[in-house]
Amino acid sequence: MERHPPGLFIPVARLSDLDARGRTVVQVDGRAVAILRVAGALYAVEDACPHREGPLSEGDLDGFILHCPLHAWPFDVRSGICSSTPDVRVRTWPVRVLGEEIQLKVDRI
Repeated sequence: MERHPPGLFIPVARLSDLDARGRTVVQVDGRAVAILRVAGALYAVEDACPHREGPLSEGDLDGFILHCPLHAWPFDVRSGICSSTPDVRVRTWPVRVLGEEIQLKVDRI
């Protein structure tokens, strides 16, 4: 498994990889990461709910709140914080787009 040094933006997908809902899932350093388009911007969150490992990429979006498809735990895609239980969160990554390329900043391992 390739590990990337912290602090670098790495290419993970292309804009054309986003589905009709504006979503895709990529692998970054062995983790599934959901990329979602919300209000015209891209956000990247860990694709596993900490409760029961539900695939967040398949959950419903209500504004910036992404609901786990298993038990509807609500996570803010901007911060990763669970709005119903603020001490629970999923990891997030900074996202940038260069041309058609989607890049994530690997800021910690």
